[in-house]
Parts: sequence; structure tokens; C-alpha cells
Amino acid sequence: MPRLRDFLPGRDAFFRDVVDPETRCWVPDDAESDKICSGISGDRALIEHQIEQYNQAVQAAYLHRLKIWLSSAFGLSMGPERDRGGFNYRCSAPLFSDDGGNNLHGFAFWGGNNNTVYIQISGLGCAHVFSGTEPQDVFKWLKHLNITTLKRIDLAVDDFDGVFTCDAAVRDHRSGAFYSGKGPRPGFSNSCKWDGRALLKQEMYTFGSRQSRVYWRIYNKALEQKVSGTWNRSEVELKGVPVDVLLDIAGYFTGLCDYAAQINPAKPRKFNPYRPDLADEKKAINALEHNVHWLRKQCSKSVAKLFHLLGNDYEAVFTAIVRHEDIQDEKIRFSIPDVYRQVIAGKFYNRSVPF
Repeated sequence: MPRLRDFLPGRDAFFRDVVDPETRCWVPDDAESDKICSGISGDRALIEHQIEQYNQAVQAAYLHRLKIWLSSAFGLSMGPERDRGGFNYRCSAPLFSDDGGNNLHGFAFWGGNNNTVYIQISGLGCAHVFSGTEPQDVFKWLKHLNITTLKRIDLAVDDFDGVFTCDAAVRDHRSGAFYSGKGPRPGFSNSCKWDGRALLKQEMYTFGSRQSRVYWRIYNKALEQKVSGTWNRSEVELKGVPVDVLLDIAGYFTGLCDYAAQINPAKPRKFNPYRPDLADEKKAINALEHNVHWLRKQCSKSVAKLFHLLGNDYEAVFTAIVRHEDIQDEKIRFSIPDVYRQVIAGKFYNRSVPF
């Protein structure tokens, strides 16, 4: 490849650098010329290295803030990073209590999935978390972070009187007590186990399926723990539920089905009440925001010109730009349920510029 010195024959005798004979300007020597003529490959490697260093620094800062948040909000301490991830995340670390305990309370996953974080807290971990905070406080944190849905939450009620046994659950299933009123009725499976002497080792019945949104497990907890006495547990696994469940755990539990309603006296609540929950509110606002943002971007100046031309007459402007037949057509609406109109109205009326 030609070098700059091939085109500039002048040379400074002392510095041995190529010099333009006319302008007497300095020109890079052979080594510098080779670096420039190589197509900035050396500079590109340096830039990529700096970008990698920056990304690592940002990742470390995020991880440090995550540790502080887990400790302050949940009372959990993050352990050393593991050499594997999970749930499509590259990295993970175990969670322990921040008081120095060694019992595993869950895991934190990060790295991937659009730079999100996945927190998994076990039953023992939840007992520790709610020993120092209230579900309502956790809800406030999640709402502040714009988290609307819990990937999974397990709710359980213990029976020490022998009322809600496995046999009673099978009987209630026959009467439709596990049916929530939507979709197909859940089936049930016998998960009991016996040893070689025909002695019962596990007494459990499951209702629904692992893939369904609601999955029940009714089992003999005393037999599982190998303790004497009566101890039955009714446990339900819920997937993809709104964070509103944290505001009234007992109410949402009893609202699942008739079987749950007979266990707890709390007033039943449904996951999709008339009042929109946080997830529904977000969907409604996002749908409207997209349309209003487009309208402001494309038509704001033109509408303002018309407004000034017509003497600041709002009614005249509205009549000029919206066809009368469109106003009369009640079918022209945003693709959101009517029950969210109050949410949308609040978004508009509480701020001068809603979006």
C-alpha cells in the first residue's frame, strides 16, 4: 500500500519525518502512516475495548444498586455470582437474609432480556421478607418501578382441624368447587405414594395443570414433614397475576373459586374487577398515548394555524377538522374497554399536557 512519503519526497534531516516541501507541514512517519492507512483498525479495536469497559462499569453500577434495593426493600442480601443463569438470563446469584443467615431465600437473575432483572423468592424467603415489611409496601415499590404483573405467586392456607383434607378436596372437586367460572373445568390427579410395605409416604391431590394460570395442591403436610398430628395444606400456584394481589391477598385468594371461599372468611375479590387494576390502567394509557402522540406530532402546527386564523374559536376549529358523520358514528372509538374511560379522563384533566 502506498505511503504518504511516496507522494511527499521532502524529508527533515534531523527528525527524519516526511515534510511537505511547499507547506513545510509535518507528515506522519512510516509507522504512523501504516496505522492510518490500515483503515483505522487499530482505533476501532481501542474504541470497542473502551465500549466494553463502559458496559462493564454500567453493569457493575446496576448490580450495586440492585443489591442496595434488595437489602432496603426486602431485607435480602445477594451472595456471590454463580457460573450460570436461568430464565434466559446469563448471570445469577443466591439470596440470603441480610442478618447474616445461611438459609437460601431465592435467586436474582440478570444479564439479557432487555436489561431486565428477575427476582425469585422462596417460601422461606417470603416469610423473612414479610416479617420486616408489609405486602402494601412491596406493592408501592413495584408500582414505582412500573411492574404490573407477578410472574408467579404461591398462596397457602394450613388446616390443623382435619376439615380441608385431601378426601374433602376430591369431594369438593366433584361438586365443581375448584371451577373459577371461566374456561374449561380443571381436572385432578392423584399424586399419592406408598412404600414397599404399602405404607403411605405422600398424600397429595393436584387440581388443574402446571401450565394453567391456577394450579392447586392439597396435601398432608404432617406426613410430608414426618410429624404427628393433623396438618393439611391447601396451596395454589398463580401465574401472571397483577401486583394488586398484594393489596388484598386474602380477598383475591377467596375470590379464586368456591373451595377457596370456604377456607377464609375474607370478602372475595376477582383479578379483573370493574375498577381497573394497575396493568389494565397501563394498557389503556399506552393505547391512548400512542394515538395522541402521533396527532400532536403530525398536526399540532397546522391546527394551531387554523386556530389563530379563526380567532381562537375552539368550536370552529373542531368543526372544521372533524367530519360531522364521524362525530355521529358511535362505533369510532379507541380499542380499549369503556370501563377505562375514567382512567383516561383522569390522565387528561389532571395535567395540562397529558403526554
